[in-house]
Amino acid sequence: MKAILKSLLVGSLLTLGLPALAENPRLDIDYDSEAFTNRAIEQGPIRVVASYTPIDYAAEESGDNLTLQLFYNDELKLTATDTAASFGGIELIDLDSDGTSEVVVQTFTGGAHCCLAYTTYAWQNQQFNPIYFSYLDGGGGDFKDLNGDGLMEFVSLDNAFFYSFSSYAGSYPPSVILTYSNGGYRDTTAQFTNYLQDIASGMRFTIEDPDFAEQGDKNGVLAGYVAQQIRLGQYQEGWQYMLAHYDRHDDWGLESYTNEGEVAETYPDFPTALYAFLTELGYLDVHGKPQPQVDRSPVIAERENL
Repeated sequence: MKAILKSLLVGSLLTLGLPALAENPRLDIDYDSEAFTNRAIEQGPIRVVASYTPIDYAAEESGDNLTLQLFYNDELKLTATDTAASFGGIELIDLDSDGTSEVVVQTFTGGAHCCLAYTTYAWQNQQFNPIYFSYLDGGGGDFKDLNGDGLMEFVSLDNAFFYSFSSYAGSYPPSVILTYSNGGYRDTTAQFTNYLQDIASGMRFTIEDPDFAEQGDKNGVLAGYVAQQIRLGQYQEGWQYMLAHYDRHDDWGLESYTNEGEVAETYPDFPTALYAFLTELGYLDVHGKPQPQVDRSPVIAERENL
């Protein structure tokens, strides 16, 4: 599992988590990028002019170092700033096949495996409307048209599962899939059963791998597996599988905490803690009924501070 997550993260940092389609104009920033001013990409009526200054960590610099000017038909409509630590990317992608590209910006905040920040600027009502994602771990995500209908999906993971019942490397979060249409994203995860089943099969393979079992991280994978099975409408099957395979000696995640860091609840075992966790996230309702259509979208009204 550690190798899988490392591959996801490294791959995302190298490709910036954006679709590597040759026809999409893009501008990349990496470790070796030097300062530049007024570098432009354009497609149809959309043009983005970017300026970038590398952060001087030796001088303990911080703050926004990427400036974007967004034009429509050569008229400046919006100026925005962002922070790109080592990696960043700007790409013009027609996410909904309506003939007008969206501006997709991804920046890396720095750290071992966190965080990736995504912003989509959509041209609507004669202005660029920003759509922010919460900071994402686990390699962020990728844009793919999973069903070939011309609407792009953002394929990611439910970041709430990292560290909840295991270490980062020992966690295997369930899928989160967002479809872009009508100027916004919606959680469509449960619609993509073939994709979900493939991931669930990988989870079972990991759980039953004798080498992985020796690491003592089974519960971190089983938590994601049960949630994945809820998405597939197979909650009872997933729960019974978890009961047959979970590590009864692992106490990671058996305590929940308040925002102040105080212990709020202590659970007697992993199944009890997992049930409470899935209820808190909305995978189960207050009566324990599974909710395959739960909205786990990372879309937020505005970017929160770390």
